[in-house]
Order: sequence, then structure tokens, then C-alpha cells
Amino acid sequence: MNRRDFMTGSILLGAGLSASAAWGDDPAGDEPARVWFRRWLAVFNGDDPAAYRAFIQAHLPDALPYAEEDLATREASGGFTLLRAAMTGPSELTAWVQDRAWDRFSKVVVTTGPDDGLADIAFSVATPPEGFGIARLGEAQAVAALTGKLRVEAAADRFSGAVLAAQGDRVILREAYGQADRARRRKVQTGTRFCIGSMGKMFTAVSILQQIQFGRIRLADPVIALLPDYPNAALARRLTVEHLLTHTGGTGDIFGPFHDTHQAELRTVSDYVRLYGPREPLFEPGARFAYSNYGFVLLGAILERVAGESYEAYFEAHVFGPAGMTATGQTPRDGDALPYAGGALAGMTPLTPYTGLPAGGGYSTVDDLHAFATALREHRLLDAAHTMLATTPRVAAGGASRWGLGFRIQSRNGATCYGHGGGAPGVNGDLAIYPGSGYVTAVLSNRGHPTAVNPAEYLGNRLPS
Repeated sequence: MNRRDFMTGSILLGAGLSASAAWGDDPAGDEPARVWFRRWLAVFNGDDPAAYRAFIQAHLPDALPYAEEDLATREASGGFTLLRAAMTGPSELTAWVQDRAWDRFSKVVVTTGPDDGLADIAFSVATPPEGFGIARLGEAQAVAALTGKLRVEAAADRFSGAVLAAQGDRVILREAYGQADRARRRKVQTGTRFCIGSMGKMFTAVSILQQIQFGRIRLADPVIALLPDYPNAALARRLTVEHLLTHTGGTGDIFGPFHDTHQAELRTVSDYVRLYGPREPLFEPGARFAYSNYGFVLLGAILERVAGESYEAYFEAHVFGPAGMTATGQTPRDGDALPYAGGALAGMTPLTPYTGLPAGGGYSTVDDLHAFATALREHRLLDAAHTMLATTPRVAAGGASRWGLGFRIQSRNGATCYGHGGGAPGVNGDLAIYPGSGYVTAVLSNRGHPTAVNPAEYLGNRLPS
């Protein structure tokens, strides 16, 4: 069962459907995939975590390790409302659903095996249906609508995190909710640091673009020109800086069984290159988009080689310092919000704090993320031309999401924004910068996806455009 794409805010986006779309065919059909979907949705939308675990244990035991994250998703979403479903293969049903509590849409794919038993259930984010729209509100009304929802969610122990919204330098919302450390009963403060997951890729992208601006790197440079000792020389001759920044290099992930086996050996960026560098690409560089954590670790190695210092030191001197990001760093420290798996109904488990990499995993606050957005707008990190280069769409990633050079560009209720999200077990964050209106929203949570994305999208959908 593949939950990772859903948990991390994947851009494996579902096909659109009209706001008034009916089912693709009979919802009461007796195909095994339909039957299993109806059974799964009923127990997923129910209020009994034990019943959900028992369902997964009985019918999809390989997915049992994901059951707690499923329950956390159910809690964050309020459950799913079914919009449409259709058989998309002989043994595959695709269903489009919407959160009951938020604006979010998802795609659920149910697959059955040769014996008509349940073989897989996979989630991914879906684009809003064609014609779907939300009435925009005045600024004060939009903020009041979100804070009202978050207070209800926090009171029910379904949300913990910090939220900031601003227009330029003018902060219009800055609030904190829930627990940062449940054992110590320590509440989240507006200045609490959270693990930001893949949002840290923006710092790596800005650092590489600074080197491009200085004339030390070109987008077209092959990796072999910058890392002549790269373990896979044949790949390094075909793989370029632009491929890495746009997730089109086929360089793959770093997490999984191999990472778990070699975790004790993975201390520096060079360690990752030594162990992962010999791999062949998943596809020919430039052929398509596929989100790659290793690609950004490799960008960190390039930065270290070109700048002549560790990527952490470079970030401090050339990104965090100029932006005034006084709380941001790569390593956890006392007082940070602890990451938690699970949810209130299912039980919450504290996780070991993460350590940062050029691919993400560092720590920041909503205030520092606002400072980062302001520094980008004021061209204190990159000049106007290279800021535009970073945030102009270059690669289609499916649906309405596109990618620039290390930045995601998308539309929320018709308003274009750029930024990045981050997600892992016990981690979720979202930074959105709206160049048209000047608004910035930053949400951080110490729970998994989509706990931070939901309020970020809710506010972005309603603020004046």
C-alpha cells in the first residue's frame, strides 16, 4: 500500500471532474473493487479506530504500518465525501473525494487481486473539479473564518501548529494552537520552531541560484563538470543542474530500506553521494517530472564544492542572515515542537526529531518563513531576474501544479502563488507567496500531512485576490 504520496503532499494529481459530475457508471455496481471501496470508505469515515485497524489487519495486512497515518488523515480531513467513481481498469476503481472539514480534494485508487481480494488502496492529491469555486471574502472575514475553524479543530485536538498571514510587512494573522510537547504539556507558541520537511529545498534552490547569479554555475552545467569524481560518471555527463532543480533528473528518493540499513553511515552530504551516487537513474534525465529528494542532496554537494564550505554554513551566511531568519537551522534543539504520528482518536506517538539535509528536514518558525518571503520580494537574496527565474513555471507536474527552479507554482481559487510544502510523519508545513495580491501565508504543524496544508489552502482560497 502506497501512502507516502498522500502523506507528503504529492503532486500526483487526479484528473478534473465537473462540479456537478455524476458517477462514471453505476455506484451500486458489484465489481469487486467497487464493493471493497464502499466497505473501506464506511470504516474510514467511522469513529472507531479499532474497527479501521481490524479492517486493514484482516484484508490488507501489509498496510498495517500505515493504519495510524490513515487514521490521522481521517481526523484531519473529517472523513471523505464521495464525488465520483469509475472503473479505470479491469480490477481498479478510482474515486474522487473531498474532505468533509476542508476544501481539499483527493483521489483514492482501489485495486483487487486475482482472487478478487483487496490488493491495494492508494491516496493522492487531486485538483479541484472544473467549475468548483469558493466565494472570496474581505480580509478580516477570511481571517475570522480560518481562526474560527482552527479554534474548533484545536479544541477537539485535531490541529496543533502555528499560522501566519501577512500582506507585505503587515501581519494580519499570527496565532498558535495545541501542544508542542504533550508529555510536558508545553503549548505551541507563535515563535515555536517546527521541522519544515521539504520546505528547506527552497533554501538550497536559492543558494544554487546565487551561484548562478555570481557566474560560478550555469543551469546547463552537467554534474560531471562540478563534481568530477561523481560515482556514476556516465549519468553525471547527462544530468544537469537544471534537471536537479526541476525534479526531472530521474535521481529518485533517499528513503526506504536501503536508507534504514545504512543510516549509521549517513552523516554528511558526501556520505549520501558515496552510497547513492552509483545508482542508475529511474529514467533518462529530462524525460519527465518525478519529485526527487536525492536530487536536492546532490545540489547540496554541488554547493559545498563550489562555495568551499558546508551547506549549513552557506545557508547561515547567505540565506538566513540576509533574510533575518534568526530561528532557522538544520538541527533540532530543546523547545522545538516534537513531531507526532497518529491522531487524538487513534493515539499520538512522539517521534524522534529529524535532522536537516539540503533536501529538507531543518527547523524554522512562521515568522522566519515570512522573513524569507519578504527577502525574496525585496531581492535581498536574489536579484529581480534570478527571483523571476526561480519562480517562473518550467515543468508541468500534472493538474494545476507546476515547478520552477526549486519552487512550486500553483493556483488557489484562481490566485497564483509560489512556495513549497513539507511533509513527513509528524511534520507538515506550507509557505505560499501570492505575487498578485502581496499576501503571504505560512502554516507549520507537528502532525502529518495535510494538517498544515488544509488551513493554508482554506485561507488562500478566501483572501481577496
